Amino acid sequence: MTIGTDALINFYGTQDQVDSSAGTIANDAMSVAGDVSDWTNDDDAPGAVFTLKCQFDTTFPSVGSIDLHAVLLNIQSTNDENDADASHEPHYLGSFQIDFGVAADTDFYTTLHVPELPPGIQTSQIYRFFIKNNGTAQTIGTGWGLWVTPVTQGPHA
Repeated sequence: MTIGTDALINFYGTQDQVDSSAGTIANDAMSVAGDVSDWTNDDDAPGAVFTLKCQFDTTFPSVGSIDLHAVLLNIQSTNDENDADASHEPHYLGSFQIDFGVAADTDFYTTLHVPELPPGIQTSQIYRFFIKNNGTAQTIGTGWGLWVTPVTQGPHA
């Protein structure tokens, strides 16, 4: 099928790697702020595609999910929304699909399309992302990776 002129299509920006020193993430725990570099939405894109690379340390899980959360930075001057902690989960963006058949200590890659990021309060909104190891009963190993690609839509030429 040929895509017609003026049909609505996705446009993808440049992919950015945002993990910096990704440590382990225990079962039912959230990554920490130092695991991921802040990301500036230079394109003011309304959505994004996230790619996660990770592995489980001992046994691959048969339950649970890996969830993505975000906080907005500089929402009032240089003041930020609260980072994730044991009592606070920031904006939930979605869950990555896990292939429960992959062996432990094997890197796997998965993507998550988020059609609508939490609305920013300024142009070039800055985000900080968090990964939650949600009920897998396993530990996500050190060295996981996270990439973000901004996405917008417009008419096909």
